[in-house]
Amino acid sequence: MSSDIERTTNEITEVNFGINVVDVVPISIVEESTNDLILYHNGIYCRLLFLNLVVLWAYQSLISAQNYYIKYFPLDHLDFWGTVSAGTSMFCLHIIQLYFHFYKFGFTKRIIPGFIGYIIVAILVMGIKNKYLLIIAFASVGGLNTFTESPIYGIAGLFSTGSFTQAVQVGNGLAGFLNVSANTIIRLIVLLFHSKIDNDQLSFYIFMSVLIILSCLAIYVYYRLINIPPIKNRIDQQMSSFQRDKFSDVIQLNLVENEISFFKLAKILKIHLFVQFYVLFISLLLWPGIPCSVTNNGWFNSNGKAWWCSPFIIGTFNFGDLIGRTLAVKVHQYFSENICLISSLLRTLFILIIFYRHTIDNIFLLFLITLMGMTNGLLATVTFMVRPKTILGVNNCERAAYLMTASLYFGIAAGSIFAASLALTNVL
Repeated sequence: MSSDIERTTNEITEVNFGINVVDVVPISIVEESTNDLILYHNGIYCRLLFLNLVVLWAYQSLISAQNYYIKYFPLDHLDFWGTVSAGTSMFCLHIIQLYFHFYKFGFTKRIIPGFIGYIIVAILVMGIKNKYLLIIAFASVGGLNTFTESPIYGIAGLFSTGSFTQAVQVGNGLAGFLNVSANTIIRLIVLLFHSKIDNDQLSFYIFMSVLIILSCLAIYVYYRLINIPPIKNRIDQQMSSFQRDKFSDVIQLNLVENEISFFKLAKILKIHLFVQFYVLFISLLLWPGIPCSVTNNGWFNSNGKAWWCSPFIIGTFNFGDLIGRTLAVKVHQYFSENICLISSLLRTLFILIIFYRHTIDNIFLLFLITLMGMTNGLLATVTFMVRPKTILGVNNCERAAYLMTASLYFGIAAGSIFAASLALTNVL
């Protein structure tokens, strides 16, 4: 009789303990074989590339419309204020996401509202022509970027291979290159047929319409992506880990990775974070506002003046940026932390453009802008791809990607704010 009572008591105890036990997916379950990852590699790569292409299409569409701003708002410095508002909202909202642990809500609850937000912004800027709305659109797109781009980096960061992070980076560069190329083709067609259509406004409206279509496609592509087995397994492990953290009396703690704090991750990544910040700081300090306002000479001072800022200044940087991001997967193994650091510091020499902007030959300046774009894309991508080996585990890798994204946004914000300050104080 006593043995029956004891057995019953043990069963009740097991049931009570089992109430708050969270089933944690062991790390070994998500460590797919090399053949499994090879099987799904191209599908994951292409989908990540496409998703970030759509994210950056919104931003690049606003950046590429420099002639539109100059024509309709010539005295409002939208070339500076736009990048300032976008960069600032990117950084601030990303920090808010990290502080309040929005990343623990999962990817879908951030990415899908982000793409819906792009559709709303596109409809508004096409329907209302107003300088304040355009600045708000820049800020909104910057904020939406944090809800879409940083989770995409987070998904890429779930894997130890750097090729998926490079896919996100290539999507970034490809968006800018395709955007300015399409802008140029539209303007050439209008010129060829001697049409009186406002080609700048036409391009702007076409880009926003394309953004609506791409955003709808991106939602479909995203759901296809998260159902690919290697992605799904890692997300399941991650969400199980977050669910485990939600309960204070969890018992099954074995087979779970040791989570590194953001502070310790920042110490491990300190050189990567600085390089990411400084590369984007120099780029946004000098582009696109300063080279767009240089003294033109030759053809660019006559018939080609309207073509100087866009497509030439915007296009050469985006072309160089795409080359750098594409090359990164081939050469990243040659870049140590110190080489990345020294290379980023050498980019400080591009600041000379500020002092010689009214005397420099325009063709040589375009070469410098291409080189600046190439080094921007290469270094920004390599520092994302080459992760310190001390960072292990799905959650730690994802959190490291969020820190790197924060540094990226901080560089964009600081560089654009500094450039706007120089412009508004008449230093430039």
